[in-house]
Amino acid sequence: MNVFQSIADTRDERAQQEAEADDRWLRERGGIDPEERRASFYRWVRGLLLKTFTWPTDDARREKLLGQCASELTIMVRQLRGRGWLLDGETLAGEVKACLTPIGAYQRAGKIDDFWPYFRAGVRRYVEANADRIQAVARSTRADEATQTMADVMAGLGLDRIARPAPVSMTELVNDHAAVIVATKAKRGRPRKTTTDQTLPLL
Repeated sequence: MNVFQSIADTRDERAQQEAEADDRWLRERGGIDPEERRASFYRWVRGLLLKTFTWPTDDARREKLLGQCASELTIMVRQLRGRGWLLDGETLAGEVKACLTPIGAYQRAGKIDDFWPYFRAGVRRYVEANADRIQAVARSTRADEATQTMADVMAGLGLDRIARPAPVSMTELVNDHAAVIVATKAKRGRPRKTTTDQTLPLL
């Protein structure tokens, strides 16, 4: 077989797997329109890039470079999905930041002569270089496709009920409720409100 044809076929197959995983993930995420998710992810990535790196002062050059960098990160996310690691929200944000942080540190230290090739190479190496750790994170957060599939199989067989805690009795519920009331009365001042972080990527 022609070596170049084999490489091309492998690349096309990988791209198809990534696209299928990407589309499946987008469709399954809480009914949010896929285009809305992509737009939200792009806004988040653009903001993160602007904060992390120093950019050309020329508007046209800056916008072009921002677009290139954002596209490269989107490809990285699709690589994660192609491997069945369906990271989202805070977990995905952590991986993207972990990829960008050392590149930003090198740029600030003046160790990068040509930013775009260095950035692209660093992002393209990230998934392969951190594959074992990312897979472990995906499994621990149940963002791994294989883990989700196994959970569905166990649920279908009724095996998931084995791991469920025993139902709480009415007496326990009443006692717990009374304890909460006592604890609440003992506190002084208003309880502090917690806000949900709306800046995490939807993808």
